[in-house]
Amino acid sequence: MTTRNQNITFFRSNEIGEGLPYSVTKFNDIDDNNDIFIPSLRDFHVIFYVKKGSGTYHIDFKKYSFQANTFILISKQQLHHFSPFAPNDVELLSITFSPDFIYRNETDLNHLFQFISSDHILGKQILRIPETYHDDINAIFESMHKVYQSDDLNYKFKAFYHWLCIMLIHIEQIQLSQTLNQTNEETNDSHTQIIKLMELIEAHYKSEFKVEFYAESMFLTLKALSKICKDYYKTSPKALINERRILEIKRLLRGTDRSVKSIAFELNFDEPTNMFKFFKKHVGITPNEFRSSTT
Repeated sequence: MTTRNQNITFFRSNEIGEGLPYSVTKFNDIDDNNDIFIPSLRDFHVIFYVKKGSGTYHIDFKKYSFQANTFILISKQQLHHFSPFAPNDVELLSITFSPDFIYRNETDLNHLFQFISSDHILGKQILRIPETYHDDINAIFESMHKVYQSDDLNYKFKAFYHWLCIMLIHIEQIQLSQTLNQTNEETNDSHTQIIKLMELIEAHYKSEFKVEFYAESMFLTLKALSKICKDYYKTSPKALINERRILEIKRLLRGTDRSVKSIAFELNFDEPTNMFKFFKKHVGITPNEFRSSTT
């Protein structure tokens, strides 16, 4: 069920919409309880479509600006919320869906929602929608909303699935147009490599902390991997690994009531004191101080 921990709200997919693994909502519906303004974690993905207005949005402890004709893509387990705005100032729609609903085989578009904090630099989560897509996106949303109102559950399940696939394909095309503008083959190859690195970090950050593991998995030398990271993120591979570990610690500290000891062992620190030192070194405060803070 939906639960709260300090200032964090948890939402589960079996409670969204009508208890289905998907939903589509217009802002009038969302505004009834103002959940979008509350820092929250969810076990499902969310697509926000900002039709008009502007404001700020928070994802994993970072603040971003949005404006009209923008997609905001939220992966499950990302901490997020909108800064408050008046209902008339922003026109907003959302689609929610559980991973199991859409990702049924390896060809499905699951890669679109495999995000970590660094992916914002590549422009993958907050997307400006080109004018050429406006009519299509609006038509798809209206069709999804119409389908969602149907009383025929079998029809609704099948039709919503296919409309969602069409929407994700459009989103993928927008991503490609915004992140693959380079024509240089070497640059595009580096882009592919950085995506691979991020996928590896996401899969192994709890157990693999050495850069050598990632370089060997990608069949790259340490020097080559370091150059790719410097070109794209102006940082080192080790810093990216540490960033993902820190993010997970922050999520668990703020989003759960688990003990520091439990979190440390889940992330494979030998001792809780090692996580304590690691966190304070990179964040500047202790885990307990972070948990009790409001910023």
